Amino acid sequence: MGATTACGERQVEEGMRAEHRPASGCRRQRDRDGADRACRRLLQIGFLWVLSVGGSASLSIAADTPLGTQQGSAATVEDAAGATVPTDSLPAAAGEAESMPDNAGASAAEEDQAAREPAGVDREAVVPVLWRPLVASAVGVTVVLLLMIGLKLHAFLALILGALCISLFVPVDVIGFAKSPTPHVLLDAGGGEPANIVSRVASSFGSAVTSIGILIAMAAIIGKCMLVSGAADRIVRAALDVFGEKRAALAMMVSGFILSVPVFFDTVFYLLVPLARTLYRQTRKNYLLYLAAIAAGGAITHTLVPPTPGPLLVTSTLGVDIGMVILIGLMVGAPSALVGLLAAGILNRRMPIEMRPMSSAASQVEEETPLERLPSLSLALVPVLLPVVLITIATVYGVVWERMRHGPSDAAVTAATEADAPPAAVGAQVAQDDEPFGDRLRSWLDLIGNPNLAMLAAALFSMYLCISVQGCSFRELADYVEEALLSGGVIILITAAGGAFGALLAMTEIQNVVESLFAKTQQGGLMLILVAYSLAAMIKVAQGSSTVSMIITSSLVASLAVPLADKGQLGYHLAYLVPVIGSGSLMGSWMNDSGFWVFAKMGVLTEGETLRSWTVLLAILSLSGLLVTLLFAWLIPLV
Repeated sequence: MGATTACGERQVEEGMRAEHRPASGCRRQRDRDGADRACRRLLQIGFLWVLSVGGSASLSIAADTPLGTQQGSAATVEDAAGATVPTDSLPAAAGEAESMPDNAGASAAEEDQAAREPAGVDREAVVPVLWRPLVASAVGVTVVLLLMIGLKLHAFLALILGALCISLFVPVDVIGFAKSPTPHVLLDAGGGEPANIVSRVASSFGSAVTSIGILIAMAAIIGKCMLVSGAADRIVRAALDVFGEKRAALAMMVSGFILSVPVFFDTVFYLLVPLARTLYRQTRKNYLLYLAAIAAGGAITHTLVPPTPGPLLVTSTLGVDIGMVILIGLMVGAPSALVGLLAAGILNRRMPIEMRPMSSAASQVEEETPLERLPSLSLALVPVLLPVVLITIATVYGVVWERMRHGPSDAAVTAATEADAPPAAVGAQVAQDDEPFGDRLRSWLDLIGNPNLAMLAAALFSMYLCISVQGCSFRELADYVEEALLSGGVIILITAAGGAFGALLAMTEIQNVVESLFAKTQQGGLMLILVAYSLAAMIKVAQGSSTVSMIITSSLVASLAVPLADKGQLGYHLAYLVPVIGSGSLMGSWMNDSGFWVFAKMGVLTEGETLRSWTVLLAILSLSGLLVTLLFAWLIPLV
């Protein structure tokens, strides 16, 4: 009893000393505790990393069977000269397949399958290798999410490390992945070396930069120069003049919708928030309506329409034409944005919010001196419309020309067949008559409508506006461009790392494992839309970034969608999956999303108000984008 009392007295004395401990000591103790927690978290993540690397390396060594021997694979071997040869044409694999009789039936098919497999390979032993893509995908996605959520690591490093983890599951003889004419892996004729584990990640990263690097850099320059020249301000003022003060929310939505095509969403919101606050001072109402209208227009094109990074990488991953994606994105985005505007009005009536003073940091945006000179509306729209028009013309002409060329040829062949004339000769004559002008025009339109060239032209014109309208010197212009490229460079790194992550997933040939889930059903295309949307939504809720969500989802979905599209079992154009994935990446935006805090801090809203407005609004935009895409895919499948 006495010992208990003494112990209690010591605890009281220690408590009193703790209460009188200097504040600096408390802070130091909290800092040490925080450092200890950070170290423990680092050790946990490191342990998971070592465990995944060790396990994946063991699986990679244990499953050293060449990837070309997996069932259903369509691998090719790259020889010393760099040419690719299908593995089923190699002497060791071909055997005597060509000597089989035509009426051999099922046994001939089995012999052909056996002939395509290298000698000495047990077909039953190959089956367990097919589990490797599923394990590789699970480990890669888990590593990315753990590093981003648990350790708060930068998305670039998380995606690169995730790609390296997946690369450890891929046999060393795999050196790349080709999307056309049919998706297949590229194999090293020399058998491969362990160095390929890293080199194929680097080469995939370089390939991703090749496809999206210039586009994102030019988009960053266009956005910055539109702000400096006053072109963005002119577009907003023109929208207000057209729609009037009574429909100012519609003007805000249209402005955000247009500007978010070449300008990043955060920048668009920074630009338009001062106008929303000015409108509230004039009307003394509808403050939340104006903020939500800007968010509805900007968020939908940010996730649906290239050249913003997310949809641009999804376009590259799926291997679809960027012009078709822009057209479908605008078709889906416009009605979805209108639905978002209606939702903004309902939210404004249910929770009217008065405008509050901005913090000192955020008020710098509002207190910027307005530009005295602005370009005309026609000149201000050129940086936005020029790349869209050039790319669209090339895309539309290519589709129309292909149908016109094949249509007359098929008719001529049919007529020739009925007249007992050689159909091949007649079809060749028709093609020869039509080919020179049409194909030559198409080749020039493909040059003019090349996305890199179109964006470069728009960037140069936006730089010209800075000089001609605001009188910027070349030195000032160089500083503006450098600032734009610094911000765009980070986006390029993240997006290209996501491209490498997706390429390594494709090298595992995961499509051979999961394609059977959809191949034997007529509703495979519909199920794929729902799967893609659900994956994008879940990954967005887990880690917060719409761009990262689209990167990971497109990498997983491409292995399913591309084979289905090649076999004609998708039921709609492959480009429809881009707005599906983009819509899914809008679902569940909360405190782990940077857009959540941009809306809260620039709008001067509490976290609770932001959850009830921003989060709900983006969920409605997400669902409306999915439903509109389903409607268009059913009415206008484009196949």
